[in-house]
Amino acid sequence: MRRKQCKIGALAMILFAEFGFAQKKDSLSKEHSIQEVVVVAFGKQKKEEITGSVQSLKTKDLANLQNGNILQGIGGKVAGVQVISSGQPGSQPTIRMRGIGSINASSDPLIVLDGIPYNGNLNSIPGTDIESISFLEDASSNALYGSRGANGVIIVNTKRGKSKGLHIEADVKTGVNFRSIQDYSVYSSPQDYYTAYYNRARIGEVARLKQPGAVSSGTSPHDVGITALNKLGYNAYSVPFAKMIGQDGVFNPEAKLLYQDNWKKLLFKPGFRREASVGITANSDQVKSYTSLNYLDDEGYLIASGFERFGIRSNLDYAITPKLKLTSSVSYTYSKQDFGESGGFSNPFQFARNIAPFYPVFLRDDNFQLLYDTTGQILYDYGDGQGPNGATRSYAVFENPVGNLQYDKSQTVNNITNINLGLNYEIIKGLDFTYNFGGYLENTKNLQFGNTLGGTSSSVGGNLNMGSIFKYTLNHQQLLTYQKKLGNHSFNILAGHELNKIKNDGFSGSKQQLLLPNSLSFDNAVRITDLSGNGYEYAVEGYFTRLLYNYDGKYFFNANIRRDGSSVFSPESRWGNFYGLGVAWNVAKEDFLKDNTVINSLRLKASYGQQGNDNILLDGSTRDYYAYQDIYGINNFGDDKPVLSLKKQGNKDLKWETSKNLNAGFEIALFQNRINLNADYFERKVSDMIYALPLPPSNAGSFVKYGNIGDMINKGVQANLNVEILRADQFKWNVYGNATHYKNEITRLPAEQRSTGLVSGLFILSEGGDRYTYYLKKFAGVNPENGDAQWYRTAVNPDTQKEETTITANYKEATDYNTGKSAIPKVYGGFGTDFTYKGISLAVNFAYQFGGYGYDDIYRSLFHSDTYASNYSTDLSKTWTPENPNAELPRVDLTSTNQNGHSTLYLIKSDYISLQDVTLSYQLPDGFAQQAGLSGLKVYVTGNNLYLWSKRKGYDPRASLTGVSDPYKYSLLSSVSLGFKFNF
Repeated sequence: MRRKQCKIGALAMILFAEFGFAQKKDSLSKEHSIQEVVVVAFGKQKKEEITGSVQSLKTKDLANLQNGNILQGIGGKVAGVQVISSGQPGSQPTIRMRGIGSINASSDPLIVLDGIPYNGNLNSIPGTDIESISFLEDASSNALYGSRGANGVIIVNTKRGKSKGLHIEADVKTGVNFRSIQDYSVYSSPQDYYTAYYNRARIGEVARLKQPGAVSSGTSPHDVGITALNKLGYNAYSVPFAKMIGQDGVFNPEAKLLYQDNWKKLLFKPGFRREASVGITANSDQVKSYTSLNYLDDEGYLIASGFERFGIRSNLDYAITPKLKLTSSVSYTYSKQDFGESGGFSNPFQFARNIAPFYPVFLRDDNFQLLYDTTGQILYDYGDGQGPNGATRSYAVFENPVGNLQYDKSQTVNNITNINLGLNYEIIKGLDFTYNFGGYLENTKNLQFGNTLGGTSSSVGGNLNMGSIFKYTLNHQQLLTYQKKLGNHSFNILAGHELNKIKNDGFSGSKQQLLLPNSLSFDNAVRITDLSGNGYEYAVEGYFTRLLYNYDGKYFFNANIRRDGSSVFSPESRWGNFYGLGVAWNVAKEDFLKDNTVINSLRLKASYGQQGNDNILLDGSTRDYYAYQDIYGINNFGDDKPVLSLKKQGNKDLKWETSKNLNAGFEIALFQNRINLNADYFERKVSDMIYALPLPPSNAGSFVKYGNIGDMINKGVQANLNVEILRADQFKWNVYGNATHYKNEITRLPAEQRSTGLVSGLFILSEGGDRYTYYLKKFAGVNPENGDAQWYRTAVNPDTQKEETTITANYKEATDYNTGKSAIPKVYGGFGTDFTYKGISLAVNFAYQFGGYGYDDIYRSLFHSDTYASNYSTDLSKTWTPENPNAELPRVDLTSTNQNGHSTLYLIKSDYISLQDVTLSYQLPDGFAQQAGLSGLKVYVTGNNLYLWSKRKGYDPRASLTGVSDPYKYSLLSSVSLGFKFNF
């Protein structure tokens, strides 16, 4: 404690010692803070006028991020915002703002690009084109977006022309991508695996003989183990299985390893990253323009995966007359995304982790010599009997992801054009009319190719699946704005109308039996296996108005209301009313604080409002655009006659999910604006949640029916703290951090589920519980006699008629319990520091999470009790054996398949701290740059997603919103690059 007090005292001395420097500079900083402009719904506001919760990231905050999708890099940078990412370059992350917005409807925030709702993926926009990103978190800030703003709004503004003249900025960087964290610790030596597998069989026989009434098979446990080894097929050593392990359990020292391939090294290799952009601003009194070109080649560390993008943008502001102004934003992006991940046994992440280390990647003859085809290409072993001595795999036969990724393709190509046009006319002084039009066109081509040379696709002569999707969005906004100032009273009134329409058409087809092995044309295949097409239309229309009022720059009031109609609901339930109210008080401008030298700024604020959600999800990802209508499928049952079958039952009574949001907080700046604290309390009540209804037997065969079944609330606090430790002309040091804590609670369920709750996978939804409370069998320890896993069982004693809890080794008899443990963390956020000395700058950012639980399903699967020759965790040494009867983990054998069944044994704390990004840069002196014909030159090294501190090697809490580890997910990616920024 004494040491901590000394540190605090030293910090205080530094702070007060620095107060004597640059008083004039401090006053300018305060004025700049007050006048800072923030992008909000349908316009901009001074920061001091905002009554709700709005946070912004500026160009300098985004400059160091090197992600194919800019949102992948913002983890830990914004209070209240959670980011769940994949390592696949260019992938869209999952974003959650202030908790969970729904159970069965989408919880994704709305993205607004340059004032127009955006339905695309932000991987089409390079970070160098982005001026700012604003996060609107409360109702007074985002209620003007009505039905689409219930889960928060992310406003992305691209760069526009500013200062007069011609300015060119070029940014070029190149680097390397690699796997962020090491995978789970599994056996990498064939010797260790053979020994472990032998012991699984031996220990199983020992345990069997300990059972009451067990009869000896006449075979010793050692012989049972040797017999099991013989069934593995592939022997990587120079001695037969019968002589591989002695009676004492020791591996034969005379055995020589004949071959070994490393699956992980062949699948996961560092990939190169190359990115270049040029931004040109050309500005005069009438015309301001920003034009950019950008290129990105982002190779994944998984072979054959990556993201490539080329884009061009032109943003124009044209003052046609003093009263009439035209704005435009036009962009085109071509992108190609190669996916290496897939489901099932062929998934490279799952495969590399689970394949036993003695199984070869490459095909060998009976003498274990490598085999090649007639063109000299090495052949791959698919475990199908073509390998040494005709051996076959007992795991993932016909699969080899190293070979498949050389020949197969899984690819998406996008061509995206986005056009925003705006016309502003000043009718009279203070009264403006604005018409905004947004057009988004996306053409997507998907390709899945399974090769003819090996793997499951080769058994059908190769497989080719291609699809094309064309989507367009049209958005029309008409805005009438009136501004007036009467003495100390300022008014801003907005009235508007918005219409947003989406149309999507797509088709896909599959063919098999290819003639030419490398031709990816449908004409190259002869057997049609599937041909389908579908589409949807969606429209939402809204009428809205907003009043902004402030008195003397001290008291602020914000009121807005919007009426939305959505095509998702029936005409009777289509329209909903949404509103937001907010107040703020600039206390620092009151006379009693005006001359205060400690408190430089103090604002109190509060807001309340209601929004809706019509984004209903059918299967967790596919949106239902026809919620009130029955949806039928057309089937062919073999006689070529079309038959209708009900796929989803509509509900005309279905209505909006509504979200009522309360926000109250304060912002304070102290000691010449050196310490800035922004804190908010929030409540987010979600009513009429949409969820799948239980269907009576008479509706058997229908896919699903949704209804409004319950209520939920999120309560929490969030805070941002920024401290300038040093502030001098050439020496600056700044530290900052943010934290968010919230509690999610389900407050109402249907009457028939209130006593039992609703079970959803590994979770239970119950009144008083949260969305991600685990529902599992409780592990009761290991039976030291035989290594049996044990669980608790609660049942009514027939003699006493009272509930009693006992311990059972029968997994099926064990009781599933509400564990009270949740995947939702108690607190999450980020922290970091910026340091500048002369031209040298260092920025370091961290993200963290504490207090939640994960369920490590991958770790559980590595203790399998079956005859598949898949790998084991090296923690197998912690499992029960006759020699280790007091082990903490149960016996793993080859037959007791429930030993590692789902239970609380595999819950794990999901706490982590991650080093998000580090950037070291040097701005060369102006004289040196000018000698090179430049107005500025910066050299920098930047690294993203560099290190993780967590509970278990391999388990990454950042990769899952639910806390459940996913064996198929592309593990997170790290990048390190060297860059140069040129100004002309």
